[in-house]
Amino acid sequence: MTDTTSSAIAQTKYAGEEVFHRGEYNHTAAKAHALFMAWVNAFTPILETHDVLEVESEFTFPLLNPETEAPSKTFVEAGKIDGILKDRSSGILKVLEHKTTADSVEADSNYWPRLAMDSQISKYILSLQSRGIDASTVLYDVIRKPAQRPKGIPLVDDAGVKIVLDANGTRVRTKDGKKFRESGDAEQGFVLQTRQETPEEFYQRVLAELQSDIGGYCVQKEIPRSDSDLLEYMRDAWAQSQQILYFRRVNLWPRNPSACTAFGTCEFFDLCSGRASVDGIRFDRKLKRHAELSIEETGQDLLTTSRLNALRKCSRYHFLAYEEPTERVGEVDEALRIGTLFHEGAETFLKTFIQK
Repeated sequence: MTDTTSSAIAQTKYAGEEVFHRGEYNHTAAKAHALFMAWVNAFTPILETHDVLEVESEFTFPLLNPETEAPSKTFVEAGKIDGILKDRSSGILKVLEHKTTADSVEADSNYWPRLAMDSQISKYILSLQSRGIDASTVLYDVIRKPAQRPKGIPLVDDAGVKIVLDANGTRVRTKDGKKFRESGDAEQGFVLQTRQETPEEFYQRVLAELQSDIGGYCVQKEIPRSDSDLLEYMRDAWAQSQQILYFRRVNLWPRNPSACTAFGTCEFFDLCSGRASVDGIRFDRKLKRHAELSIEETGQDLLTTSRLNALRKCSRYHFLAYEEPTERVGEVDEALRIGTLFHEGAETFLKTFIQK
């Protein structure tokens, strides 16, 4: 690590850390914070060899019919790119894409072949080409989320001895009565007294786990995009836009029951199964269809990667997410929250390296 890069990281990583302390510093924020701190060290070699040109830049460009090149009258492509990097030695521009996942990121895992088919990146490269920017490769920055959960910490007395109580709340001694027992026994009703691990303790434990196998948790890999990949994306996006128009025209949004519990339970399961309604109690209408973007829809619908993925998953899901935008009230998925916090920290950190 060069002295310049080391000094810059030391001065700027704390800007990213502030993200995790803006609200309640709970166990979710602590895990995201640990991910961020491990990632800063793992990503340092990239910063030593690349310039950061843009971070979290939003875009729109015309959705084109790949056969006629005529633009859609209804939809416009839209999204947000995590970053644009420039290799200092070659001058090559690269799309930077952060991914947080619970899957294995080992070299022989199925994760990487699946990423090679990721249409999201083709959209990003097309958006840059629409701006006259020549880019044809993607640097995937993949962060595997650790499985650790908050645990119970044994309570101890002033002498540092663990506390075990019986069913009556009386402290239990060993059989010879000389010492206090330090382990529980469910059959006898002996319970080891514990407290929940604090967010700060959880942060330190998760960070230690990440640092013990940083290559198994933080991986960067470059995957190029060919002209045929871009054309395939254009055909897919156009076909899906036509599917949306068809469903609108016939006012029919078929459900896909096989997707309801394919990757956890769908957030709209209770709505589709008739166990809840959009009444402001469990579900309500969203104020904005694309909350992740600051871009406003003016005359044409935004066709984002999230929207296309929703349609692929289930047309009824797409209807509830984007046609009549609906959301669960007061519930935030922990995995989504961790990913969001990490992205915010990485964004804040990387923006300090943007070349002016």
